[in-house]
Amino acid sequence: MPPPAQPRQSARCANVGGYSFAARPDKSAVEQPVYWAPQVDPGIVNLVEVPPDLRAGEGSPFHVPLADGRHDEMGRHMRSPPGGQLALLGETQLGKPLAAIIPLDEMAHDRLHAIERFIRAIHRQYLPDARLTAAQRRRLGNMLRCLDGRDQQASHFEVATALFGRRLVSVADWHDSAFRYQTHRLLRDGLKMVERGYRQLLRARRRHF
Repeated sequence: MPPPAQPRQSARCANVGGYSFAARPDKSAVEQPVYWAPQVDPGIVNLVEVPPDLRAGEGSPFHVPLADGRHDEMGRHMRSPPGGQLALLGETQLGKPLAAIIPLDEMAHDRLHAIERFIRAIHRQYLPDARLTAAQRRRLGNMLRCLDGRDQQASHFEVATALFGRRLVSVADWHDSAFRYQTHRLLRDGLKMVERGYRQLLRARRRHF
């Protein structure tokens, strides 16, 4: 007996925070599938069936393991390795000749890079997602640690000590310490990220934060 179909979610209810579907806040993206909305995340590959007049041949089906995904009014959203996301728009079906579409908007270059990563993944030539540099990832990690410290009512000095170590952070020099100002900036920017600034992380690293 086939599993029951998942209910379609109205687009009017979706896209809260940039997600196509609600996610549990007590679980990380590692513990649950998270589907970004295609109009928010340029890293999503949007697929449609190739129009008959554009088919140069039979087409070659791709062999990438995909989860079942979820449906909404836009189509079917699926995860693809290594960590990518596909959107089969409308009634598009796997096994048909497919085309990737790129809206000619400000995110077009980012979408093009996502398609290149997907094409390489089909041929098992995985490209890393380079939208964030290693330095940016480290800084984001420090932002999260600052926010965790704030939630636990830790002082800025205690947070700085946890981040940079007791050897570098001292009570005597705290008032004029560069680590004091750095901790303040990390907390300030972390709060901005919480207030929807995190969407900018989906864009290529041309931006600065």
